[in-house]
Amino acid sequence: MKTAILGLGGYLAQLASYAGAAHAIETYLSTQETPGNRNYPIDDHGKLRIQYFSVPAANLTAVGDADSTALLCKLPPGRVRVFPWLCRVSGLAFGASRTLDIGHLAYQTRDDSGAALEAANYEAFLANLDVSGAVNAVAFSTVMKYDLYSKTEVQIAARIQGGTWPQTAAISGVIAYAYE
Repeated sequence: MKTAILGLGGYLAQLASYAGAAHAIETYLSTQETPGNRNYPIDDHGKLRIQYFSVPAANLTAVGDADSTALLCKLPPGRVRVFPWLCRVSGLAFGASRTLDIGHLAYQTRDDSGAALEAANYEAFLANLDVSGAVNAVAFSTVMKYDLYSKTEVQIAARIQGGTWPQTAAISGVIAYAYE
């Protein structure tokens, strides 16, 4: 195996030949950098906020059937960007075949009170997390962002599927979001 050792002169000559060659170096613009694009505060310097939630066993007054829900917290009105990959949930074992969803209830997107609401989506942030055993600081998902725009607060909720919500199955966690 031969190894070429270049002195400073050889290195500079090689660099000059590279610099003289034709290259296709391009500059691409993101949506936020495109001229004329109106950026929202959540795109430009939105403030990262954390909303903590906790549903302690003491609040579970009875065993809930499948599709039982827990109201976790509210996000503020306006333009909000949730970061599911930063959100976390912890909880005790719910029992065999149980899965947990976390999403939002229906919310108002216009001033017109007669306008249709944005539909509830219980799987918006977390879908079908296996909670047959305990979970500890599990990320909601790998989805980069989930944008909401509401005229009123947005209620965040959890739903159990595949069985009951036991009275001993407490959950807690955080919702990470950017706000105007």
